[in-house]
Amino acid sequence: MADVSSNETGMHAKSNRPSPVLLVFLLLPVLGLIAAAIMLASANAANAPSVVSIPTPNAVTLPAIPSPAPVVGAPVLDFELQDLDGETVKLSDYAGRVIFLNFWQTTCEPCTRELPALQAFAAEQAADGPAVLAVNIAEPADTVRAFLESYGVSDLTIPLDTNADAADMYGVFQIPVTFVIDTNGNVRYPHYGEITREDMLGYLQAVQGAA
Repeated sequence: MADVSSNETGMHAKSNRPSPVLLVFLLLPVLGLIAAAIMLASANAANAPSVVSIPTPNAVTLPAIPSPAPVVGAPVLDFELQDLDGETVKLSDYAGRVIFLNFWQTTCEPCTRELPALQAFAAEQAADGPAVLAVNIAEPADTVRAFLESYGVSDLTIPLDTNADAADMYGVFQIPVTFVIDTNGNVRYPHYGEITREDMLGYLQAVQGAA
């Protein structure tokens, strides 16, 4: 009887094990899904755009924009330059007069447009009256001379700021700019952009009235 029970137990144990064939059939769909996922991932990887490694650019330090604030309201900063005729021009030589100190270049359109106005205003003043100094910044004398001749400008005092030292001294960061200096030698007004004869007459009246 003991042998029979043992055999029955063994038979029952074998009958509870899943069939290998059944396991294969059950795993086939799972393996198919895995294979499909791998193929889809491979296709997406093949179609994906290539990634280019871009190096981080070096930091850029922008130049500081000079401010005219320390100049306006302060005594003039004297300078000594040569004009187109090789004569020395010192700002201090115009002490006691209203001075329109202009900075310009031939490549600046507003600068060229205002030159006739500067010349017209200067021509209207007495010999010891308000003075106009049109300081050219960092351009060769021959270039400036030829340019003025082509524009018919011949009666302006044109100091040549060859190294832009005077422009730096006055904090010039855009042109044209005209600094209006009163008879006491103080910088009163900065006019940025093109200036007209009417503007200059208005500034002259303002500084003379204050004086």
